[in-house]
Amino acid sequence: MPADEANSEQTVRAHRLYAEFEIVPSADVDCPIDELDGEITNINQQFIGEDCHTDTTLTADEADTSDEADGSEHTGIVHSKTQLDAMCHCPVFLDYDCIPQTTAFNEGHLIVETYLPDRERLTELIDALKAVTGGVSLRRLTRIDETDTEQSNKVTLELYDLTDKQREAATRAVAAGYYQSPRETTVGELAADLGISKSAMSQRLNAVESKLAVSAFR
Repeated sequence: MPADEANSEQTVRAHRLYAEFEIVPSADVDCPIDELDGEITNINQQFIGEDCHTDTTLTADEADTSDEADGSEHTGIVHSKTQLDAMCHCPVFLDYDCIPQTTAFNEGHLIVETYLPDRERLTELIDALKAVTGGVSLRRLTRIDETDTEQSNKVTLELYDLTDKQREAATRAVAAGYYQSPRETTVGELAADLGISKSAMSQRLNAVESKLAVSAFR
């Protein structure tokens, strides 16, 4: 459920999941980042009202440095201000009470990270992103449980090499606390959540753990 449909008591919540997405922007969206020449090394975004403010740090192309004495590359920060587009992925994150942070821009796709309160919000966010982008995939998921003010128990899952079914099973397992110590859910409960048999869920998790190595989980 989007954040604007939640009551005021839900506006302050602990975000227990860190997610990293690979997003292919919609071809119908004119993003100022697309118009920049050079290698993008950093992107800072701030959303004020209906406007997106972006400071983009880039390294100029070699052709742009021909007038410099030594021909070396230089860096610069380009600021842009654009109105949020309904077909842009940024408003979708904001609708679900998540702040998107673009960390990389590579040949037609973005790497975007955010924090979420739970798996349900993650599932809803992914579905909403699919409706407005040219493609979206979850690359990395971290479950964060605060144990005290100085230390936290983190379980990070790399999702690059998994099949869709394995990624779905692994995402639910991490988000539900299956890899926490002590475990907060069981294989049977995860299987029921996905609507598959316990043995099928176990097989998927075994395949995930074989690919990612048991050392990836604490």
